[in-house]
Amino acid sequence: MTYGKLLLKTREIVMLQRKVERLTERNEKLKGIVGNIDEIMRMSNQMKMMLGVKSSEEADTLKREINAEERRNSRIQDEKNNMLRAIPSFWPVRGFITKKFNVSVEESNSDYHRGIDIAIQRGQPVRAAALGYVIAVGWDKIFGYSVRIDHGYGIKTLYGHNERIVVKEGERVERGQTIAYSGNSGRSSAPHLHFEVTKNNISVDPLKYLLQ
Repeated sequence: MTYGKLLLKTREIVMLQRKVERLTERNEKLKGIVGNIDEIMRMSNQMKMMLGVKSSEEADTLKREINAEERRNSRIQDEKNNMLRAIPSFWPVRGFITKKFNVSVEESNSDYHRGIDIAIQRGQPVRAAALGYVIAVGWDKIFGYSVRIDHGYGIKTLYGHNERIVVKEGERVERGQTIAYSGNSGRSSAPHLHFEVTKNNISVDPLKYLLQ
């Protein structure tokens, strides 16, 4: 081999060595980058574990559980609101109570009374005590023109001795909505409203519900 060829060969070897060195250096850098990524991931996982979240999958699961809990709480709150709206706490009329609730005596006793009587002038608006659905309207031999409302949760109300009814059976009524106008119909000696509340078909004192 001539000197010139030997010189070229030497240069090629040197260049190859430099390429190898550069590749080795790049590999080391890549290893460092990969190591940094691994370290970052490890630290991230540690942080997640400290926060009670071990992985992105578990984070998604936790998020779904939180959303489900929020929806459940929302449904519970809606149910509570519905129950509050079903309580007949709104006075159907304002007037003087002439006869109170009394079921402690026999039904044959003249003092027996399943509701309260509220004296009021003829033609005054009679309002729903709570949100509900009208389940019966019409004439009753005792209560005259009367309205019955189902408020749900076993609660029902009766409005008797009206002069005129302005709602129909099946109609949804809001708390405070006018359902009739007071009168003296049925077995009555003077204009007044007979107001009853039943819970699971058992008569209860309306004054326990009506807000003073």
